Amino acid sequence: MTTKITDANLNSTELENANFNISLLGFKMAVNDGLTIFNLVDGVVDEFHDESGTDEAEGSNDNYCASSDLYQNTTAGAPYSAGFGITSITEPDTSTAQANPAEGSGTFGTYTVPANTSSINFKLWGSGGGGATTDQGGGGGFVTGDLSVSGEQVVYVGVGEGGVNYQPGSYSGVTAGGFLGGGSRANNNGITGGGMSILANNTAPNFTAPQPAPATTPGIYAIGGAGGGAGEEGGRGGGGGGLIGGTYGQSGDSGQTSAQGPGHGGGGSQTQGGQGGTNPQGGFDAGGDGSFLLGASPTATGNGMGRGGGGFYGGGGGADSGSSQARAGGGGSSYYGNPNVSSGSTEGGHADNGEAGGASDPNWSDGIGEGLANNKGEDGYVLLTATSNPTTVSTTIVSNAFTSNSVPTTSRIVVFEEDIASPTLNTDIIASISRDGGTTFTNATLSDSGYVTGTSGQRILTGQATISGQPSGQSMRWKLALANNGVKIHGVSLQWS
Repeated sequence: MTTKITDANLNSTELENANFNISLLGFKMAVNDGLTIFNLVDGVVDEFHDESGTDEAEGSNDNYCASSDLYQNTTAGAPYSAGFGITSITEPDTSTAQANPAEGSGTFGTYTVPANTSSINFKLWGSGGGGATTDQGGGGGFVTGDLSVSGEQVVYVGVGEGGVNYQPGSYSGVTAGGFLGGGSRANNNGITGGGMSILANNTAPNFTAPQPAPATTPGIYAIGGAGGGAGEEGGRGGGGGGLIGGTYGQSGDSGQTSAQGPGHGGGGSQTQGGQGGTNPQGGFDAGGDGSFLLGASPTATGNGMGRGGGGFYGGGGGADSGSSQARAGGGGSSYYGNPNVSSGSTEGGHADNGEAGGASDPNWSDGIGEGLANNKGEDGYVLLTATSNPTTVSTTIVSNAFTSNSVPTTSRIVVFEEDIASPTLNTDIIASISRDGGTTFTNATLSDSGYVTGTSGQRILTGQATISGQPSGQSMRWKLALANNGVKIHGVSLQWS
């Protein structure tokens, strides 16, 4: 019998319950066949409302799920979590730490995917831009999603370094922006952009010089864009992306790539860097455009110019408008466009208060990705979580003994089974029957009586065995041996005559 309920008026739970009830009806009909068709005269039915019908001492790995009233031969996957800071990790068994020996330089960390794992969830916070005396840098952007992986694969992790603030003399000789794409100083002047946080399959991306974007980016899985540097006496840095970074006063969720007058750098997008700010009065330094992966790092020496934040495309730099009115840099964009990524989303950092994107996420904590006034931007953070796939284990389920009224010679078993994987009958699911209390078992060759709810995987299996060759007895037992492929067992009936 093949029946499937597809009433569009039923919700998914109601539909599942209705289909299961049809399956249960099919199970009871198959049990009744033993009495009416096969002339069996006695038997037991266990629909597994508890474990009272099975012998836990005789079984092995017989995992009973009380919430669903079934046995299954799979164990839940193990959870994993690994956090990455600029130079720290939370899980040394799976991770190696990033190095950050000096401002603007470093090497990637690594994450080795646990065995039997096919997907990891990532959360990347980009860093905050450097702050000016009165204005904060832009907050870093946030990106999350699921990445398809394979066990033992190595994933490279880069954590963005916060941009350097403008305090003349405090950073003598420091010209590099935040490690991983933050726009740098020129001759110790300017306020640097923050560095992006990145997930990649290699360490090939170049963060030291502008470069053309490739037609595809298979090496980059995801990027959390960074905030732009503030402008000294000239405005707040643009927030990191979002899919477009912000410019002065804009968050990364409402950004623009064009410069904002007078002289603030635009945010990076998915296709181009932010436009550098220009000085409409002339005679002072322009900000420079952002590029693929890099925030703007102009050679201009104008004091206090905000540099662009790193990102998939970096933010533009702010211009020097003279009269102590240097302008702010734009934020870099976030990214999740790799084909191995699903369920991707972003949240831009903020320019009005320097708050990082993703600050409402329960894994965010104060000190991650914020842009601060008169201070260095906060570093980014990367969190990777995974659950290994369920494991199939060899399982034996054995019933308690049931006393027959006479010595039986024939017995029939009915199994209400549901596929998890694709089991092979009589190899992955073996049924056997005993009349001497379990000392001797005879296999019953199972056959598929049909999927009773369409393609749900729920079906009725039946098999019959001649047990007259066993030692004489009236202590009846059934046994199911499960291996190789995952299944659920909802009920078993044993009948005899």
